[in-house]
Amino acid sequence: MSKKENVWNQLLFEKSRQGGFINKNLLILGRKCSGKRSLLDSLAEITKTLKNAIRQKGITPIVDYAYLNLIDLRDPDYNTNARLNVYILEEEGQKYLLPQILNHKNIKNTFVVIALDMQEPWTFMEDLDRWISVLQDMMADLRLSLNELEEMKSNVMQYMSQMDGGQVHEGLLKTNLGIPLMVMVNKSDILERDDKGKDWDQKAEIIQFCLRQFCVNYGATLLFTSVKQKINIKVMYEYVLHRLYNMPFETSQHKNLSDFESLFIPLGQDDINIIKSTFTKLANSVIKYEESVPVVQLKKNLVKEELTVEDDQEFFTKLKEKSSQAPVTRPILPIQRQVEQPAAQQPPPPTDQPLSARGSQQSQQLRNFYDKILTGRNDAQVDPIQQAQQQLQERMKQRTVTEVQPSASATRLTPLFNQQDQQRLQRILPSKK
Repeated sequence: MSKKENVWNQLLFEKSRQGGFINKNLLILGRKCSGKRSLLDSLAEITKTLKNAIRQKGITPIVDYAYLNLIDLRDPDYNTNARLNVYILEEEGQKYLLPQILNHKNIKNTFVVIALDMQEPWTFMEDLDRWISVLQDMMADLRLSLNELEEMKSNVMQYMSQMDGGQVHEGLLKTNLGIPLMVMVNKSDILERDDKGKDWDQKAEIIQFCLRQFCVNYGATLLFTSVKQKINIKVMYEYVLHRLYNMPFETSQHKNLSDFESLFIPLGQDDINIIKSTFTKLANSVIKYEESVPVVQLKKNLVKEELTVEDDQEFFTKLKEKSSQAPVTRPILPIQRQVEQPAAQQPPPPTDQPLSARGSQQSQQLRNFYDKILTGRNDAQVDPIQQAQQQLQERMKQRTVTEVQPSASATRLTPLFNQQDQQRLQRILPSKK
């Protein structure tokens, strides 16, 4: 970009700054565990944004949402009062949700990133083809008018012409989607490891050759990042704001075509001729990416998980608070029925036992009987009612009034039943003739 064009962009930015900033969108597409959320955590630190609840273990929504504060890193104290909305989609099958998030109005203020995982480079071309298909379907579902779609495509072409000085490049932007696009390869620090397998240097050239060809065809920017090594994190944020808000961006200072782990090729800085001259052998051969970059299982860094033990007092305090907040409910206990062994039939009380003792014994037996009924206990083999009737009949066989032969010290014994009890028994039991 020439100095004259840079000054012009600076004037445009100052004008938009005076008019105020509006919220715009960043759409990130990529498979699970490709480093998308780790990147957002790093961007949140740069932009002084409170980390949103987008990192939920074991729970991943269909479309994640977060936001980043809109900050000009050259003047971080300036308050723009605007946010960059961030949407993350991981499943191709949920692409029907995109038209509900983006529409024909806000799609013009949207930057799209396709995230790739350097830990699995053999998936690159498959993922790129899949997500490009998703974007094409999304643009069709938005039902943009021809004028709106042509205007968006014209903006991409105009920006590209500014970046390359108006030169005509071979094979550049064969497919124009009309939206700013970036291919972002995360976890580039893996390139510095020693367990990448045999012939890695040759595979690395094939990866770069195919990625650059793809980006030239679709007008995409190519960027390699590493959260662990903090490679190109700020560059990524500044470039997105540059494309969305016309913020000044020194392309010549950040452009990097030599260091593979920190590669950064903005739109308009590459073409087919440059790629062929850089990779002469590959340009003259037919490359099948899946065969050239086979699956290689890289060893994962084993990191011991740190266990944090909570203080006992804090644990019991939280437990008390939870118990106080919980609604008071009566616990439901399982019904337990105990099977008792049949009690041995007790012999009738002796005749010389006092009436008060016999009455208390009878009351205790009745009390035990009703207690068994109320508590749900039941004798398996003996029917209590039948047992009580048998005892009553045995007692009735005895004489109502017991007399003994008169003797010197003999006295008349107290009858077993009083007169009132005898009348009741006569009404219940039939009289013997």
